[in-house]
Parts: sequence; structure tokens; C-alpha cells
Amino acid sequence: MFRKILLALVGILVLVLVVFAAFVATRQHLRFDAPYPEVTASTDSAVVARGHYVVRNVANCAQCHGDTTQWVANQAGAEVPLSGGFTWVIPPGSIHARNLTPDEETGIGRFKDGAIARALRHGVGSDGRALLPFMEMQGLSDEDLVAVVSYLRTQPPVHNLVPAHSYTLLGNVLKATMLANPVGPSETPPQQSPHGANVENGRYLVEKVALCWACHTQRDEKTGALVGPRFGGATNFIEPADPKHTWSPPNITSDSTGRLSTLSEDDFVARFRLGRILPGSPMPWQGFSRMSEDDLRAIYLYLNSLPPVKRDVGPPMVDVK
Repeated sequence: MFRKILLALVGILVLVLVVFAAFVATRQHLRFDAPYPEVTASTDSAVVARGHYVVRNVANCAQCHGDTTQWVANQAGAEVPLSGGFTWVIPPGSIHARNLTPDEETGIGRFKDGAIARALRHGVGSDGRALLPFMEMQGLSDEDLVAVVSYLRTQPPVHNLVPAHSYTLLGNVLKATMLANPVGPSETPPQQSPHGANVENGRYLVEKVALCWACHTQRDEKTGALVGPRFGGATNFIEPADPKHTWSPPNITSDSTGRLSTLSEDDFVARFRLGRILPGSPMPWQGFSRMSEDDLRAIYLYLNSLPPVKRDVGPPMVDVK
């Protein structure tokens, strides 16, 4: 009798595994009919200049999408081609940053303006598949969405074929479950971008463009989900270009354990103007150091308006043993 029960349980387990495997397999290539934003690239110099500012200084797109052969120059502040190729080897698989230059074969040159805007706003690629939520720019204002697309169109095309993502078993399961659906904006994006040294502009820059929370909050390394208090800092942040160290992006709230508590508004601006002080720091200081004073003051004011979080993440850099 015991043997029959054991065989029955084994049979049920095998059946469950087979059904789940079939479920995962059938959800690897889901297509989504997200709307195309009404975006047309502009040649207006002011629009392109705003796009340049967002892409190069605030969003720091080159930190991931920059030419991998020019990493040192990029970290030093040079505006390297956004030709992609950077690779993250993480539990879900090998993930490759795409080529964002207007090359017709390997970049975004073959895509319409609306398709590029849809990828940014709704997380849906040109083939209708959900994009991995690594580029969380869904909240860009309509104005900045046009500006970004316009600026990307002005870049010299670079022929650089980036390989497709390669998923592990865990990655395929995540694609079928937690990461199956595209991620769109959490609220209606503004039509116009806020400006000035005020909390409203700071909130927009911190939450929707610079994405300060993305690094300064603890994440689950397998799923990417936020698992710590927002802006409370993170530990064991691995910079692929510097595998000898792990980094701990600091708590940036106004709590006594946070970095903001030691800085006045003027100190905050002055610190950003200094750029990278700690060699190898993954913070994209090269772009942030060139942000406007109003925007830096706006970020300071917004961060100070957030609830303080008591969390000391320790030293910024730790040697890998």
C-alpha cells in the first residue's frame, strides 16, 4: 500500500512538473498590443538639446548602452556612442544592453519614432514582446519622450550587432510569470516637464528620469524586485566592470544614517560638481556633475521631503574575497 501511495505521489509530481514546463514554454513569446505614442522626432535645436541633457546627463544612458570599448572614456565624461553590448551575467541569464544608435541593421534606425517611444513608455518592443524592466523610463513626460527620440535620431549610426539575451531556467520561469507582462507608467505621465528648484521638479527627476531609487534601494538579485525601504541604500551591488569590489549605494534620506543628513543644499550641489571621487564608483557622476543647478537643488528638496529611513549600509566599497 505504501509503495502504491509513493508511486502515485511521484506520478502527480511528474505531471505537475510537465504541466508547469509546458506553461513556461508557451509563455516565452507572448505578444502585446500596447499603443504607439503620437511621437514624431523633431529637428528643433532646443528639443534636441533637451534630449541630449536627459540622455547624457540625467538618465545617463551611456552607463549601460555606451560603447563597451570606451568604458574608461565614458567614466571620465566623454560622450561615447550608445552602441550597446554591455552584458550583465545575473541569475536570470546574460542580459545585453541594446544598440541605441540609428544604424539600420543593428540599431534603432529601422524602427519608427512611435515604436521607440512605445518601448520607453510601455515596455513593449518592436516585435510586440515585453521588454525586461531594466530601463524604467515609463514616466517620462510627453515633452521629454519627444526630446529623447529626437536626440537619438541625431546620433551617428554605429554598426554593432548585440546578441540576444540568453536565459537560464530561472530566467525562462520569470519570463513566464513575474516578468511576463510589460511594465507601463504607474501614473499618467505629465505632458510638460516641470522645471525649477522645487519639489515637483525634484520628484520628476528622481522618480522618473534619474531613477535614484533604482540603485539606492535594496533589490532581489534574482527578480530585480525592490526588497528594502526606498532610498534606504543597498548592499552587495556588483559593478560588472569592477568585479574586484562590491558597492553599497548609500541611504540618501534625511535620517542620521543617511547621506543627506550631512549635507546642506549648497553642499549637495557642490558635491555633485566634484564628480567621481572614489575610483570605480558605479554612480554615473560624469553626467550628474553637469546637471543644472536648479535641477540639483530640486533633487535635494525632494529627497528631503521623503520620510527618513534608518538604515546604515556600511562602507561604500568592499573587496571581494
